[in-house]
Amino acid sequence: MNISAAASFQIPYSQMVKPNTEKTQTEEIKSPVMDERVKLTIEKLRAPEVTGITSDDLDELEAFFRTSNQGPGFTDLCPLIAVSRYAILWVKENRAADTLRTMEGIYSDFKKDLSSKWSGLADKAFGFTVAEDGQLQVTAPPNTLTAWEKETLNTLLNESKDLQSLTLKHANAVIDLVQLDTQQFGGKAKVDLSNFHKLIDYGLLLNKGALELGETDSWLDQLHKNAEKGQNEKKQGLHIEV
Repeated sequence: MNISAAASFQIPYSQMVKPNTEKTQTEEIKSPVMDERVKLTIEKLRAPEVTGITSDDLDELEAFFRTSNQGPGFTDLCPLIAVSRYAILWVKENRAADTLRTMEGIYSDFKKDLSSKWSGLADKAFGFTVAEDGQLQVTAPPNTLTAWEKETLNTLLNESKDLQSLTLKHANAVIDLVQLDTQQFGGKAKVDLSNFHKLIDYGLLLNKGALELGETDSWLDQLHKNAEKGQNEKKQGLHIEV
């Protein structure tokens, strides 16, 4: 006779409820219950046409598999998760590219307007990036611009509201893409608005027409080169965080 059989033989049934309930609670602690969001994500992944899935949904699903013993029962989802992550990245990259193309036209108009009103400034070598506060910040080689010229260009760049808002929108898209693309950037670069101005110069990008990711001086090319440069400088004690 096993232990449970002996217990049922020696004590009344009503006294056995508590031990069985405690065992169930223990099992529930060991094996997390699948919540409705996780169930919905699984249903969406298995649907004929996958729509409405976010990176957060996929992260939550994978976290559930890691902390439960139910992962082996859903091995068919692994390739579907990978494909969904790729699709999310692809959509975000294309939206960011559309933003850049719009920025290109607005920046071209900005430079034409600058030439007609501020010809002396228009002839200067300068670019622009995004500062920590989300405002546009002029960039230039050392000793190229005076303090007044920098201040004037900063004012003119930020008065172009479409240029400022679209550039900030693209910068945030880049930050999202770096966070999402762990295969390419995982552990290699930390990008946010606090260090964005050290990594990407939109004036350089737009002046070169480097809108495609594979081109020299595209935002991706600049990010790789400046992140690597920053890591080397950090190793030398210059404390540039990338």
